[in-house]
Amino acid sequence: MKANLHKNVGGLWAGVFQSVAFIAPAAVAASFLDVETGYVGASATFVFLIAIIGVSSAMYMNYVFSGRISHAGGYYAYVRAGLGPKFGIFSGWLYFINVLGALSGFAVLFFAGVLWPLIPSLASNPYGWIPLAFIPLSIILLLLYRGLKPSLAYTIIGSIIEISFLIGISIAIIIEAGPANSIIPFTPHGNSFGNIGLAAVYSILGFVGVGSVITLSEELRHPKKVIKKAIFIAMGITAVVYILVSYSMVIGWGINNMAAYSTATNPGFTVVEDFFGPVVMVIFIIITLNSFISNGIAEGNAFSREGFALARDGIVFPKSMAVVHHKFGSPHKVIIVEWIVIVALTLAGGLIFGPFVGATIITAVNGVVLYIVHILANFSLPVYGKKTMKLKLKGLLPLALAPLLATVVYAFAIYGEFVPFPSAPDNVGAFAIIASVIIGIILVFVYVAKKSDADINSIGTEKDSISDMAQESS
Repeated sequence: MKANLHKNVGGLWAGVFQSVAFIAPAAVAASFLDVETGYVGASATFVFLIAIIGVSSAMYMNYVFSGRISHAGGYYAYVRAGLGPKFGIFSGWLYFINVLGALSGFAVLFFAGVLWPLIPSLASNPYGWIPLAFIPLSIILLLLYRGLKPSLAYTIIGSIIEISFLIGISIAIIIEAGPANSIIPFTPHGNSFGNIGLAAVYSILGFVGVGSVITLSEELRHPKKVIKKAIFIAMGITAVVYILVSYSMVIGWGINNMAAYSTATNPGFTVVEDFFGPVVMVIFIIITLNSFISNGIAEGNAFSREGFALARDGIVFPKSMAVVHHKFGSPHKVIIVEWIVIVALTLAGGLIFGPFVGATIITAVNGVVLYIVHILANFSLPVYGKKTMKLKLKGLLPLALAPLLATVVYAFAIYGEFVPFPSAPDNVGAFAIIASVIIGIILVFVYVAKKSDADINSIGTEKDSISDMAQESS
């Protein structure tokens, strides 16, 4: 067994499509877009524009940190670098919960929820979604265990096909719609702040993963150069796709009939069938289902690297699990344990609430805890600039102000989750968020009480993961 992740496994485009696959635009169009229209109707594109602005601001933090820190824990190391080890532990725990929820809720339960109604023999069975859930679960486990190279190859091919198809059908729908095109989807259109906030939870969540490439920074070639470029390219690609897809679906369905969109079964498939016929619709279904799988693989890459980084520091997992497979280079012990936990959460959420509602609740949890991590990382950046980069006021201002808009948007999305406090079953997600935060605080106190000062100060900095400490900002 080896204790280090394999080096130089991929380059720029491997990083780009790790991010794009994690974002999974086709899967978002088939899941979150339904939820968003339930809150804001025809203004779904407007909410995506809010998300683009907020996430672009957030990526400035990733851009700066990724040029100086290469660590499998990603945000865990970023928060620790500025705010110290205690906040690092807390953010590492919350990011762990985030990707756990993303995998079980989005990649698996939404996959089953989308496919289940399309198979009559299973749709009539209340447990018919369970074997469908094990399709992505099995593929994800196999590819993750086999290592980063096959995982990235799968996501690159799938993402290229997915993006090309989405852009093509969106432009065709917009052209075909003709006089039905409208400015309304780009406006609030009378929606309340509360509804926009709730929809923002899901629209911003639709961009989650653009920064996931940072968890591969110990394995990609020239990570301090490649990751910054990968984030920028992936963000641009996804922004274009979301604007086109959200707008074309609203226009294609009908602005005045959006209440029916949010309650329909797989309305995106219906729009495509109406405009292009059943053959293209079947292609869209296949691409969408594969989008969930590609998403799960990309999330699994991030999840396993985060788990590996935490295990190296004896957080969540014992240090004995911080090993990689001698042949495949995968953190296989962490992968197997994480996979078991994902299966358990998937079955619990699906059996209690059903796959689609269960997925919605779980992904709301993973979204909000990630927003907390991002806010902490945004605050960590200027502190890091002052303590480590030794910047004066002029140099610190961009580090403090550029992520500020993202912090406001993320705070607004968190507000939307709790105000007004949701009723059942959505309140389960709200309580789970509160529980995750409390457990994270307890974890910090327990770790600090049991570990030596040397162990505490070393977290998030092992294997020369935080380097170039004296380097001036470029």
